[in-house]
Amino acid sequence: MRYGIMFTVKSPTNLYRKVTVMDFKRARQITFTIDEVEGDEMEDDYLKEYMRDQLEKVTTGYLDYKSSH
Repeated sequence: MRYGIMFTVKSPTNLYRKVTVMDFKRARQITFTIDEVEGDEMEDDYLKEYMRDQLEKVTTGYLDYKSSH
């Protein structure tokens, strides 16, 4: 597996959730919003495909980071 979702955050000022994904192959974190997956801004087709498979978990808030701070 190349990618893994670390966490998602729903901002009160933004309609879309921010997603932070770990790219294990390149040892880096990638942060983006869900609308970027559906648009043309994201160039990595493998990441788009991975996110489409995980979209239900992300949109329902299952992977949301919930902080008390």
